[in-house]
Amino acid sequence: MKNFSASLLFVLLALAGQLAAAQTIRRVNNTGITGTNIYATLQLANDAAANGDIIQVEPSTTAYAGFSCSKVLTIVGPGYFLGENQPPALQASTIPATVGDIQFLTGSSGSSVSGLSSNGTFYVRVNNITIQRCKLDGYIYLGYTAVTSNAVVRQNYGPGVQESSASTNSLITNNIFINGSVSITGVGNAGEFNNNTLINCSVALNNFTVRNNYFGSTFTPTANTNWDYNFFAVATLPTLGTKGANNTANVPASSVFAQTTGSPQFDGWYKLKTGTNPAVGAGQGGVDIGSTGSATGYGYHFGGLPAIPSIYQLNQAVTGNTLNVTLGTRSNN
Repeated sequence: MKNFSASLLFVLLALAGQLAAAQTIRRVNNTGITGTNIYATLQLANDAAANGDIIQVEPSTTAYAGFSCSKVLTIVGPGYFLGENQPPALQASTIPATVGDIQFLTGSSGSSVSGLSSNGTFYVRVNNITIQRCKLDGYIYLGYTAVTSNAVVRQNYGPGVQESSASTNSLITNNIFINGSVSITGVGNAGEFNNNTLINCSVALNNFTVRNNYFGSTFTPTANTNWDYNFFAVATLPTLGTKGANNTANVPASSVFAQTTGSPQFDGWYKLKTGTNPAVGAGQGGVDIGSTGSATGYGYHFGGLPAIPSIYQLNQAVTGNTLNVTLGTRSNN
């Protein structure tokens, strides 16, 4: 019955999704479910796929091996911290889909990944890669072994972003970076670093526009970094770069976020606390400071659900020869 439930859940999600008819949905499931377009590993799904296909990685208590993406794919998982963020229910199953390293290789430009947990690292080797609503234990590397452009790193939870070679026109926004670092300082880098929440995570940037962030640790800009409308936990602001007049030092995390101590730590801690809160409306254009603030509708999405419909309730009952199924569904923007 459990295998049937997982299978039914993801098939219905796929049917409900707003997906083009020419695309093939390829399911990845390592729990023993087999069938047409169902694969035990992401690498097998990638190798069988055509450009434009969707790879749906299904919940499993066994981690999936990493893979090398060599096609233009949309890769989606069920989200993360699903149990911790209840109520309300986010998915009928609270089990994530955990993967290892992902390498974006030649042929994968234009790919996106969302809703996955990873016990590894993501390596961006090509242009136009979107990493969104993922939870990572390892770093995201931009410009890995070659200069890349137009990377989007948005609404993720993890230790941070690093560079290998230069990365131009990078958009790093609405992430929660925790217990790590962001270091993009080489010559030739350029991009935007906006509306991020950084806890125990140092940041060093070159040639970036930096707006509406909460810096819980050090921030080291270069002379050609433009920064304004940021909050800092430290008492003294940096001196380099083009500094606007709207940066605020000495703002403790406890005055901004719902929770800052205890265990287990998860993304829900970093919702803005209710009541008097200096971060509310303090960003450029009146948006909130930190990962939840956005003027374009891309605030951090707690639980990391990808932007496809989800089933948050699945009840089954057998009466004689009749199987009664009750579903609760919602869309996720």
